[in-house]
Amino acid sequence: MLQSDNAGFDTLHSYFLDRLVPVCAQLLEAAAAAGEIRSDLEAYELMRGVGNLCIGAESDSRYDARRLVDVLVAGLRRSN
Repeated sequence: MLQSDNAGFDTLHSYFLDRLVPVCAQLLEAAAAAGEIRSDLEAYELMRGVGNLCIGAESDSRYDARRLVDVLVAGLRRSN
């Protein structure tokens, strides 16, 4: 398991930020432009939130991270 004090973790983390945040931003912008989701969320915020929801999920059978991510994503949808 990678730890935050591990140089490999830092490299991987930077890679994800450099590669995935811009792609996530494009997806959020397109969905907002189509009127599918609210437009007031930054890509980094969403990715950090999803990541934090998933921490420890593999070690606690009572916690369903996928369900919580579904709730988070449902909250992005625009209400009419």
